[in-house]
Amino acid sequence: MSNSTESETACLINVYAGHNDLGPVYEELPAIPVVDGCYELLSSPGLALNMAKADLIRIEKIDQPAVVLRRGGNFCIQIYADEIADEEIERLDRTVLSEFGGSLDGVNGVNGGNLALSVPSSNDIQAINSFFDGFKSRVGVEWYYANVYKNFEDPADETLLDWWVKH
Repeated sequence: MSNSTESETACLINVYAGHNDLGPVYEELPAIPVVDGCYELLSSPGLALNMAKADLIRIEKIDQPAVVLRRGGNFCIQIYADEIADEEIERLDRTVLSEFGGSLDGVNGVNGGNLALSVPSSNDIQAINSFFDGFKSRVGVEWYYANVYKNFEDPADETLLDWWVKH
C-alpha cells in the first residue's frame, strides 16, 4: 500500500450499467485504482447493479458489467422516484449514518429522486429492512438492494448471493 492519501489516488471510472435505445449506459463512480483494470469503489452506484462501496471490481469489457473480485461488506440500496422531499433525504442521510454507520453516496435527479446508499452488512438485515420499509410507508417510494441477487440482470430471478451471511 502506498502512502498516498485517498484524494491523491482517487479517480472517476465509467462502469457499465446497461443498455438503452442509444446503446450502452455508463455510470461514473469514484474509485481507487488498485492494478490495471481493478478498482476499489468509494461509493455505491445509483444505477449499476451487483456492486457497492468498498467492493474490489475489475472492468474486463466496457460493454459488460464489472466483475466483483471482493465484496467490501456493504449493501447498496437504490431508490428511484420522480421526487423526494429534501427533509426525507436529510432524514435518510442522518439516520443511515447514525443508526447503521452507512452513507448516502449519491443524489441524482432534478428533485433528488434517485438515491444511492451504502449500509454495512454487519448490521442486522431485519433492522435495515424495517428502517427502509418505514421510509417506503412515509414517502410511498420503493427501495431496492442492488447487490444481493445472483442473477442481477434477470429481475424475475430472486436467488440471493448470501455474501453477507456468516458461515
